[in-house]
Amino acid sequence: MGVAPGYPDTRTCLLHQKLQLLNVCVERRLQHELIGKRKKQQIQQQQSASDETEDEDESEFFDCDEPASRSTSSSPLKAVLSIKPEGRLKRLANERLLDEPDEYLYIPETQEPVPKTEDQLQDDAEVMLKLGPGSGLSTQMMCNSLMSDMEAFKAANPRAKIDDFIRWYSPKDWIEVHDETGQTRHQLSVRMTTEGNTWQKVWQQAQPVPVSRQRRLFDDTNEALKLLHYLETRNMSEIYALTIVPILHTAVLKLIDLQSNARVTDLFSTHIEQLLSDLCRLSRAPADEQLNVQPLLDDIAELERRFYQYKCFERLAGYPKRSSQAQVKQQFEEILKHENCCTIVNKKQAAAGDSSLCDILSPKLEQDISNCLISKDYIIRLDADAQAKEKGQNYGPQFMRAIVTGDKLRLCGAFTESTTFV
Repeated sequence: MGVAPGYPDTRTCLLHQKLQLLNVCVERRLQHELIGKRKKQQIQQQQSASDETEDEDESEFFDCDEPASRSTSSSPLKAVLSIKPEGRLKRLANERLLDEPDEYLYIPETQEPVPKTEDQLQDDAEVMLKLGPGSGLSTQMMCNSLMSDMEAFKAANPRAKIDDFIRWYSPKDWIEVHDETGQTRHQLSVRMTTEGNTWQKVWQQAQPVPVSRQRRLFDDTNEALKLLHYLETRNMSEIYALTIVPILHTAVLKLIDLQSNARVTDLFSTHIEQLLSDLCRLSRAPADEQLNVQPLLDDIAELERRFYQYKCFERLAGYPKRSSQAQVKQQFEEILKHENCCTIVNKKQAAAGDSSLCDILSPKLEQDISNCLISKDYIIRLDADAQAKEKGQNYGPQFMRAIVTGDKLRLCGAFTESTTFV
């Protein structure tokens, strides 16, 4: 069925996640190469345009207004206002900056989330658990993506403050309150205003850097090399752990495909759901635990055997020329419910219902009984008699079995008597 597109899906097996991550690395690399080619073409076009106008501008000179430039650089406020917005994606509806009501709030271009497989997420969680919540490295691991987004937001909205960022990035922390006069206003949540808040620290450290000049959070080349090295260095037991679940899932899908083509999916849907549930539970077993796949293999083999039993029964019932599939299904459902046993009703004795399938099966069964060797078992069991116990006679359970095969008769029995030792 191939590998599903997109980021690694943690609901799937680890091997599928690894292949998804490899696809993401390849896609990112192709995107970077395409962007690089476009930039190179733009630079070449700009250079060719500048070469054409170079001769015309050689005799032109412009004086720089030094006092104005000095005054601008000496004033921090004017320096901030002179920053040109970069990396804007689109406006955030009709929202405006809190300190600049005349300027709209823009959503910045941001880096895509870092794709990770299930084992990588688990490793990150273990590292953060060992480092503890107060560790600087733990905070850095959590805030790399946040820092990137804050820098992109500052580049797109030079006059914004953290309240504007929270309105876009985490609207749930921009809460509505009522003051003493009953007027409604908005403010940051307690989580964002507590002392030592990580968001406040990161905002103070973030610089206005658009996403085009930021360091990449996800290095597709290194991740692809790590992934290939991981796959190349697996031993046989690790390869088995990676592939056994996909192989079993493929077997189940093959059975589903067979049943779908035969239009008997409804007969085995309960068994299929149970198989998929057991397979999902098996895939979630701890990595250091040895997988016991034998019960699942037995269930798959049993389901396959039952399907081909149905196909044989379908042919025996004369489908499709002499019987309908609904009749065959109904009779086979009885076989499944009663452990390979079913009742063939004589049409003359049937009070109601369609017994056309019985007319088809009965002659064939009678012919098989007369021509084929059939064995019948008769079993007689007798438990201890309560009245005999009252009379002081302690008899144990009695058992007799008779096996009739053609003209031969075999008998076997087990007869016991309770003995009291004094």
